[in-house]
Amino acid sequence: MNDRSRLFDLNVYPPVIQLFISASIVIIGGTLLFYLFVFAGSLVLGKDMSEILSIQPGANSDEGFILKYLQVSQQVALFIIPAIVIAMLLRQGNKSFLKTDRFPGSIPLFMVIMLAILILPVTIYTGMLNSRMTLPGWLSGVENWMRTKENTASDLTGLLIKSRGIGDLMINISILAVIPSVAEELIFRGILQQILCRIFKSGHIAICITAIFFSAVHLQFYGFLPRLILGLSFGYLFFWSGNLWIAVVAHFINNAIPVMMSHFIKWNDLSDKASDMVEKKVLIPLVPALLSIGILYYFWSEYRNKLVESAG
Repeated sequence: MNDRSRLFDLNVYPPVIQLFISASIVIIGGTLLFYLFVFAGSLVLGKDMSEILSIQPGANSDEGFILKYLQVSQQVALFIIPAIVIAMLLRQGNKSFLKTDRFPGSIPLFMVIMLAILILPVTIYTGMLNSRMTLPGWLSGVENWMRTKENTASDLTGLLIKSRGIGDLMINISILAVIPSVAEELIFRGILQQILCRIFKSGHIAICITAIFFSAVHLQFYGFLPRLILGLSFGYLFFWSGNLWIAVVAHFINNAIPVMMSHFIKWNDLSDKASDMVEKKVLIPLVPALLSIGILYYFWSEYRNKLVESAG
């Protein structure tokens, strides 16, 4: 299908309009799709939609299944499907707007896997520092709200990540690593970052804004800094390589390692042990940080002389 055969070509509009229409597709279309998934789930489970949407983390196995269903529904409805639709509207000729038409070679793939592993101690350490953040007394209400959101997210993660066997582990890797890495990279790096590149004519500004939004949208303010670091890393990997799969693989490894570790160690114990380790031994995050910078430099030097049309 060529550009002329499309009913609507988003490329003919200014980048700001592209951003507005894309945001509308995500917010309006994604929300409608999500409620459609919830409605379908209510028919299968024999529960009211309000009951499904109001469910909270608990010990009940049915609650765990519903929460996992909602997690997948959100990723697919709000990220994956809107990103594909937007990419089709922004495609020029037969070229993939999302830059997913080729898989990375063995050396870049190895380097990005190493980066994702090495950056974990860095994000754990910065997360520990971030968790000590306090607000002025007059913002105590905001701080209490932030703490509540953080605790709720932690409880949800603890429930979703729980596994009693290899089958549960595989399901958890799919729900917490495979689907989120694809979904979030499609919408944040694949769509948002590239449109922002067109608006600001600067990859660096686009990467920074996307990373800030990527971290903020999780509504876990005491984990804002480590997610910001991840967002910047994923953004530059995509910007330099011109291949979204590079960022997807890095995101997947970063998510999959805690899921696999928690299979052998309880989630709370895993978080506490990791924080204690990096706090007592500063070199644990420092050395991986330097090595991570070295790997990012490799990607910059490897692709700097290649034409990377990051703005599409």
